[in-house]
Amino acid sequence: MISCTPACHFEGTEVCTMYFDDPIYLDRSSFEDLMVDTDQHRICWMYHDILSHPRIAWMFDKYAGKGTPIREAWTTMAWVAAGHQEDSFYLLFKWYEDFFDPPQRSDLYFLQREEGPEGEVRVRFLNRDFQNKLDLRDRAWCESFPSRVSQNASYFFGETKFDSNPVGRILQLLDANPGRELECFDWHFGRRSDGEKSLLCTTISAYFRSVQAIREILYGLVDSDGRAAEGRRPMHTSDLLDLLTPLSVGVEEARLPELGTLFQELADGFFDEPNRAPYLGRTSGRLLMDMTETGELRWLRLGLSSGRRLLRELYGRCAPRQVWDVFYRWQGEVYYTVLRRPLNRELQRGVYLLSRFEDPTGLDVTGLFWLENVSVGVAHLCQGDFLEELFDLLLSRYVREASLPVYRPRAETMVSGYSYLLKETFDQYDRGFG
Repeated sequence: MISCTPACHFEGTEVCTMYFDDPIYLDRSSFEDLMVDTDQHRICWMYHDILSHPRIAWMFDKYAGKGTPIREAWTTMAWVAAGHQEDSFYLLFKWYEDFFDPPQRSDLYFLQREEGPEGEVRVRFLNRDFQNKLDLRDRAWCESFPSRVSQNASYFFGETKFDSNPVGRILQLLDANPGRELECFDWHFGRRSDGEKSLLCTTISAYFRSVQAIREILYGLVDSDGRAAEGRRPMHTSDLLDLLTPLSVGVEEARLPELGTLFQELADGFFDEPNRAPYLGRTSGRLLMDMTETGELRWLRLGLSSGRRLLRELYGRCAPRQVWDVFYRWQGEVYYTVLRRPLNRELQRGVYLLSRFEDPTGLDVTGLFWLENVSVGVAHLCQGDFLEELFDLLLSRYVREASLPVYRPRAETMVSGYSYLLKETFDQYDRGFG
């Protein structure tokens, strides 16, 4: 649970920040996860016409505990992406002096609604000060994040004019096809995979939910400002009310909760539960256990960084609802082995990865992935009653640790690329087994 920060002070005035909590300080690996998620299209960004207003970004800057000055001449563009946790999303504000030049600055926030649809909205600034300690080359890579967000949005939504409503056509299709929304958007999004269609609908849901959330925050601040003593207001009520004006364009307030829920249901319709296949029975489990105990089947343990990076790739492809947001500290282990020949009808050739990690709620998640290098490669998230037992066996034994080189494959070659890399690393270590 995210706790509320103490009151913030602006210009000698005390006011309850209500919705705003302490910043989250990202480290390099956490931010790199977000960069790679953006590049590999495991997260979908969308231009947010309604929230692209400097007054809204100024409000976030003042109340989210940042307080750094922004030049009056600058203007802003807003971008939204759904978070991996329920009822959560990212907001990115790019600040420009001239739209024809790169942005002078970008501010990133994470918003989440607590305890279901009636819960309070919480806002946290994602601090990236770690970049100040990087060399010029690494800093330039991190500072390319805003342009990568634009490329990601263009990939999902196409090249659009940012002064037009990006969801206008989508709302027209929705209203014209009552009861047939899933079929309608299946056709509208074309030949994309169901996973990408799910990401698109999840981000459109976040688009509407973010408008609803900002309305609640602004009305709350207006109410707080109205109760403040005259001469002690951090922002005039009229200024806050002005912020509401652009929010009323294009979307009726009463429809916001309905639209947010509807598009999340569409996302679940495209890609809800993990596609778990194949099922490995007790015979296969006993075979893996026996061969592991005798040493006939050898395993390697991936280093923390390599394991986290690969596991995000696999869960993002097979079970995206189980991916963790970038600032949650991943705690877990990943073991893998390579089968050069089939062991039985269920255990075919390929790379097998067994993992266990603690999710943000504190629960242990155990999974077994099979990377099948057919054509460009396929990743399967397998089922089996023996997985916990097999993982406990590996924990009780000495297993050599291996680290993978940094690898950022194109999305369409991810499975085959990682299959080759894992096999090559396994062969190098396998020659060292006595």
